[in-house]
Amino acid sequence: MRRLSRRTAALTAVATTAALAAPAAFAADLPVTITGLGGTRQFNVEDLTGATLTALDLGTGLTKPFRTHVSDASFLPTSALTDDYSVTATLSNLYLKTGASSYNYAAKIPSSDLKINFGALPLSGSGISLQDLPKLTLTGVLPTCLTLSDSIKTALGLGVSGLLNGLPLDVSNTALTTLCTTLATTNSLSATVDGLVQNLVPTINSVLNLPSQLGGATGGTFTNASYAAGTVGAGDTAGASGAPTATAVSLMTGTHNLSAGLISSLTAALTNALAGLPLVATTVTPTKTTLEAALAGLTDPASSVVANQLGAVMSVLTDANKATILNGLGLSATPLDPVLATIKGITGSYYAFPVLRATPSAPVAGTYGGTMTVTFVQS
Repeated sequence: MRRLSRRTAALTAVATTAALAAPAAFAADLPVTITGLGGTRQFNVEDLTGATLTALDLGTGLTKPFRTHVSDASFLPTSALTDDYSVTATLSNLYLKTGASSYNYAAKIPSSDLKINFGALPLSGSGISLQDLPKLTLTGVLPTCLTLSDSIKTALGLGVSGLLNGLPLDVSNTALTTLCTTLATTNSLSATVDGLVQNLVPTINSVLNLPSQLGGATGGTFTNASYAAGTVGAGDTAGASGAPTATAVSLMTGTHNLSAGLISSLTAALTNALAGLPLVATTVTPTKTTLEAALAGLTDPASSVVANQLGAVMSVLTDANKATILNGLGLSATPLDPVLATIKGITGSYYAFPVLRATPSAPVAGTYGGTMTVTFVQS
């Protein structure tokens, strides 16, 4: 498991109505970035406008909302990482400030006087899109050589009357004459082929249907203070002696997810994305699949007699004529439901909206400072 963390700068709380000092920024505030298979994931702690936090000033109101933000850009985990993550927070005691960066460690608001709460909507996602490499089922019933469209007849080398080059079928063209004879009685085609990557924007109405299913917004009290190196609490050597492990309060979790609801939304988006596209093309025009994939599936000798014979005919044609025939057969291209293996990239943002609240019990008047550490872990 790879552990990645980032620390906010000074967290300040004021226990009385004494004049407030500006929060001291004593720790670097850097986003975390992970590179996946062709994309990136970034984590940051922000204010509600999206600006990176350098401090949380509780002022005299003793309450401050903020947000944690996971941002994916065409992200897929590497073989060493899954797509799951967790975000937790630890907190030092808050100590009475005696200068810009000095503290009276004998006068403190214990971390247990502070907690994380959440409102009615603690989690959300936005800007979600997925890159899907779909599987398509191609099916159709082929007409006889006499009832083929003129464009297909031309592509096959048949005259518009259904004769070979306007003449009776040339028996030396064994492949074509055999296909035309077979189509009089057997004319069904079916194959499953790889489509082309589609960028899908599903309609998502629940955090349970996000591609990173959100949870873990439980919050709680910072029962045991943090005395970790780099925090204000590290200077409280007396308090740190024999202290229990700092309480890690859960802010959010994300679990790699392809729920039934998300599959349904993706299938609808995929169907819309494919509508109106030609099956194949020899140009850069967007298509449902490639000429090579369609031919491999529809002319597979193992699938049917018609497929075998169609393959023999198509093998001697130009790519342009092959595309004309495949597009003109009126084949139905039905996408299979997406599965995890067909998802090739995920883009979107995931948020939790914690609220830090202090309820100090009659401390010495003044300004108090401590450090909250927010840790992002991807497993």
